[in-house]
Amino acid sequence: MIWVLFGSLAFFLAMGVPVAFSIGLSSLAYLVVKGFPPVSVISQRMVMGIDSFPLLALPLFMIAGVLMEKGSTPRLMRLANALIGHITGGLAAVAVAASCFFGAVSGSGVATVAAVGSIMEPEMVKRGYGKGFTASLLGGSGGLGIVIPPSLSMVVYGVAGGVSIAALFLGGLIPGILAGLFLIAFSIMVSAKRGYRGTDRRASFKELVEAFRGAIGPLAMPVIIMGGVLGGVFTPTEAAVVAAVYAFVLAVFVYKELKWSEVPQLLAKASLSSATIILIVSAAAPFAWIMASEHIPEAMASALLSISSNKIVLLFAINVLLLFLGTFMETIAVIIIMTPILLPIVTHIGIDPVHFGVAMMLNLAIGGATPPLAVGLFTSTRIIGISIEETFPDIIWVCLVMTLALAVILLIPETALLLPNLLLK
Repeated sequence: MIWVLFGSLAFFLAMGVPVAFSIGLSSLAYLVVKGFPPVSVISQRMVMGIDSFPLLALPLFMIAGVLMEKGSTPRLMRLANALIGHITGGLAAVAVAASCFFGAVSGSGVATVAAVGSIMEPEMVKRGYGKGFTASLLGGSGGLGIVIPPSLSMVVYGVAGGVSIAALFLGGLIPGILAGLFLIAFSIMVSAKRGYRGTDRRASFKELVEAFRGAIGPLAMPVIIMGGVLGGVFTPTEAAVVAAVYAFVLAVFVYKELKWSEVPQLLAKASLSSATIILIVSAAAPFAWIMASEHIPEAMASALLSISSNKIVLLFAINVLLLFLGTFMETIAVIIIMTPILLPIVTHIGIDPVHFGVAMMLNLAIGGATPPLAVGLFTSTRIIGISIEETFPDIIWVCLVMTLALAVILLIPETALLLPNLLLK
């Protein structure tokens, strides 16, 4: 009977049905064919699936992200430009650094691509950077927004797997920066080969100080959030409230770039994005319940464990599966569906849930830049006005560089566990 569940899910996704409806309809098809329990259990499980206090962080971090686009993003990019804009391939390196900065305050990969790309991509093209390279680099580096804390996807993973969100936030810091450094090194190598230059001159000490002073406000947000969580001042969910209020104060009262008349429009934008994610989470709840009742996680665990008893081999096999799924499924959907299946397996073979969660985030960030779904890449190409096909082969190299960073994180658990072990134990 279980073939009905997965077969209908694959069918609906192939037909282009939105992810949330595909998941919900596949659960409905399974219950109709099986005849028991009654289909009313779907609505019950959907409500139970979102009856979670930590999920309140999702819309609040989303609101913080859209508010930070007003005033904070240009100041973050000005700082990145002052620091590294003069080196070979300086604008490309600035784009990656700005993506890391903005990812640390937005929590969303797509929001990072949209905010940074809308400013950096036209400037890079004007400076002679190839459009395919530009779109590929922003599409990849923007995805680091789900790795660098605070991350909306980490909140979903923490809720789905019962993993400490504070530990996940800490665990993602070093891997996110590491992946960013890998992309900066790649962009410098490509720029040197193709003749992409940096800015005309190096920023003076005075300009550097002014850029840093202007960016203190947005840079302080992740410090306030992580400091408050680690200090026990507020929970990760309450930290989202602090982030939203702080972003609002910056946009309206400090930088004065957000008019009161624009607030409803921004709130509507954040609400729409949040509702989409929460609908997916809700629809995935009956799907996960059916899988648990059919003992699918146990069956998949046995199948994977029969491949090899080597922890590294199994970990890489699981990540290959996630890379594959991430190319055609939305990030939140993959987390919701696969976490209940894979988390028992990795804990059984001795892998820390925080380490696995951080690796999953980077894995799905790669998927967000890999066609055919490639939400981040589609956003990037739409900004610059080119087709997906024009990003080849540059997008392949970007994904390979990010995969190399993923391999380092998988092989060296301390990259993800060092900070949680130091600060939470």
